[in-house]
Amino acid sequence: MTPKGKLGDASRRADGSAGAGVNADVKADGDADVSANVKRIDAFAFARLGKSAHGTIALARLARVVEGLPEQPLGEAGLVNWSVQGEEGKIGLLMGQSILRLHVKANPVVVCQRCNAPFAYPVDSEVVLQLVKSEDDLDDDHSFADQGDDDDDEDDEGVGRDSVAQLPEKVVGSHHFDLLAQIEDELILSIPYVPKHDVCPGAQAKASEAPEEEPAVKRPSPFAVLEQLKHKD
Repeated sequence: MTPKGKLGDASRRADGSAGAGVNADVKADGDADVSANVKRIDAFAFARLGKSAHGTIALARLARVVEGLPEQPLGEAGLVNWSVQGEEGKIGLLMGQSILRLHVKANPVVVCQRCNAPFAYPVDSEVVLQLVKSEDDLDDDHSFADQGDDDDDEDDEGVGRDSVAQLPEKVVGSHHFDLLAQIEDELILSIPYVPKHDVCPGAQAKASEAPEEEPAVKRPSPFAVLEQLKHKD
């Protein structure tokens, strides 16, 4: 079983309702309102003031991530490294919008669904989160995609068809935003539902031990045979 089986729990929550319930080693850049055991931030103030923070947390302490996975390594190999940068949008349809840029890196140990061997799956995920004030605003999209379809060129505000894939994901912000729950969600969403080696170690060994195939016997062309029979006459 992999964490992707819990996608209902991993949907974006910004109000802390699915909080990770853990502490983390947190370092603030500037005067960000975080401390060594705080897992919530004032998200709108964080974005408005351009604050940033970064830290680490052990994978083993993120219960929703490791549920159904093998035992995670201790020490540096079992750490999640994360950073978050707050800002306000400066161009296009994001002008003045509160934004968090979240970066998460980890190497959770998963089980290959092809050979059943455990292996470390590298996660290096960056997501842009647009903070909104209520759940009603999550679907209030004036659709950026529709704007991009008006023409193939970028419009005057820098939002064109090619920009649609780069649109931020909307989350409900709050003055008690559960940052660690967001980190945990990002990890869950980054681990594949069916993890597999690119090439299983056993498959490599079998390929090296396989006997060489004998070259195929080249059969003569039937037309060449007929031509030889004509010359015999």
